[in-house]
Amino acid sequence: MKRRPVVTIALSLLISIGTAAADFSYTDQQLLSLMDRIPELSPYVPGYDEPVSAASLLETLPLMEEVYSFSFFAAGSNHSWTDPALGDEWSEAYLVRSEDRLDLLFRDRIYEDLESLRYRGEPLVGGSIEIWLSWEGTDELKAELESFAARQGIEIDAVVVPNPEAKLEAVVRSRGPVPDLVMTQASGIADLASARAIQPLDYLDFTPFVPQARDAFTLNGSVWAVPLYFDTQLLFYHRELVPSGPDSDWTLADMERIAADIDSPRPLAWNAYSSNWLIPFQMSFGKTRLVEPGGGIIVDDRPTAEALNYILELIDDNLMVPMERDAMDALFIAGEVGMMLSGSYAIPYLESLGVDFGVAPFPLNQDTGLPVSPLLDFKAMVIPRQTRNPILARRVLQHLSGSGVQFRFCTAYAKLSARRDLREAVAGEYAYGAILDATIDNGTVIPPDRSYAVYKNTMWRLIRLVLSGQMPVETMLQTGQRLMDVDR
Repeated sequence: MKRRPVVTIALSLLISIGTAAADFSYTDQQLLSLMDRIPELSPYVPGYDEPVSAASLLETLPLMEEVYSFSFFAAGSNHSWTDPALGDEWSEAYLVRSEDRLDLLFRDRIYEDLESLRYRGEPLVGGSIEIWLSWEGTDELKAELESFAARQGIEIDAVVVPNPEAKLEAVVRSRGPVPDLVMTQASGIADLASARAIQPLDYLDFTPFVPQARDAFTLNGSVWAVPLYFDTQLLFYHRELVPSGPDSDWTLADMERIAADIDSPRPLAWNAYSSNWLIPFQMSFGKTRLVEPGGGIIVDDRPTAEALNYILELIDDNLMVPMERDAMDALFIAGEVGMMLSGSYAIPYLESLGVDFGVAPFPLNQDTGLPVSPLLDFKAMVIPRQTRNPILARRVLQHLSGSGVQFRFCTAYAKLSARRDLREAVAGEYAYGAILDATIDNGTVIPPDRSYAVYKNTMWRLIRLVLSGQMPVETMLQTGQRLMDVDR
């Protein structure tokens, strides 16, 4: 980094008498020193075609409640803004380090050769929050939070909770102390919102996220959670039984031919008892939407009947064996299942065991021209209504959903980032990234509507009766519709 005359030699913190406002000033060298404290700089930020070393202003600078004015000197020019919401933009503004200069990415524009920056606002000094984590990768998220807390002089108590939505509802009902951030999935939003356990987050900026991520957490006209990542559904094949694997543009007919050639009594398997694995086939047989505009889910329709009949045909032809997830995984690992439908969350697990497998997107239904649509399962963070530290919770949440944490976490755990600007970068970082990323265009989002929970609870019992031959498809669907309509 070349040396320049500096306007301000040291950081200044000038507290105004009678107010909490403060002035902050940094030179390029001071900013670089702050970046050195970050264990792992992000190799990717929007606007740069090549890998970089970058960190957001939120990661680098002291935490702020509000930022009223912001200015910087770059490439011989001064730039300034006055806006009470500037502090909420820190997570999307990046310092980018190169061999001979420091750049600033701010409001989608790159300012090269940054020399100094100044801002005025109210600092967020100290504080503590409690966060409930769940699902895969909690150790990685804990490490990210611990590093951020140490740099910012705050306390973050990150607790792993197996069923965070149910626990939050119970705590709210008992009027106990609530956490400040809680991890959730789309199917938990309706009950949490109904229980007034969480607050709407419409005041936050959701433009960095893929539209499906916002859809997954929009209910009654409000957005209730900030998306982090999502899993998708794929076909896994064991290379010992399926050496070459299917083509990317394959069809259901191709799947049947491959299954027929597999030397195993279990050529193809999935947990067909779960409605989550019926939905992809419902969509491929012509269902245009899962939840109706007025609420509710229709199951006594032609696409659902054809989807179930198709699954029954696979079973009758000895091409598919419906199995519970744990048994299916064990037999696939042992090389006794040739192909299985499973979630992308299984990729790191299978890799850690050294299983020789490949993945493929779901096939196309050659009769309808529609793809078997993978279910997209988004994970997110909600802010409880009774959080004790809402501003700090917001800042930590912005950090978790920023490109730095998202890039590191998603590439480590084969997740799909909810951020639009990370799709290509994340997909290029691991073996199956491009296949996973392509599923979002044909995917069906798990909805936040309560009708989805009713659908799941109703169908998982009835599907078993159909697959075991105890109830005809038409009778089962009529029964399911009647039960769902009563429970709405």
